[in-house]
Amino acid sequence: MTVSIAAIAHEGASGVVKERMDGMKAIGQQVKIMVPMMKGTLPYDPAKVAQSAEIIERHAGENFTSLFPEGSDGKPSEAHADIWSDWSKFNDLAIELETSASELKTVAANNGSEDAFKGALGSVLRTCKSCHSSFRE
Repeated sequence: MTVSIAAIAHEGASGVVKERMDGMKAIGQQVKIMVPMMKGTLPYDPAKVAQSAEIIERHAGENFTSLFPEGSDGKPSEAHADIWSDWSKFNDLAIELETSASELKTVAANNGSEDAFKGALGSVLRTCKSCHSSFRE
């Protein structure tokens, strides 16, 4: 059902709105790869985590904020108008996502412990949650 809702949300999207929706989808797919490892339902795989963290990192920071030009909050976008009225907070969260994804990538690339992985992924997830609760309809 989640896939069909996402497909409906993307219906009619074009240009920068579609680009950012596709970026969010890519981030979400990476989270879905790593959360089962965090929960222990799949074994921790540092190589997969490093790859997923790299993808999230590429979609974060300035690459992320550049996809939110002023006036791009109309449907089918789920972006809240507060993005532009509180740009500083939005920008800070985008940078925080990039930083936390980079830290997660470093933990995995260095074959960090499962606990270090869980802490680093937790940081990524908290940043996502904070941004979504503040800036997503």
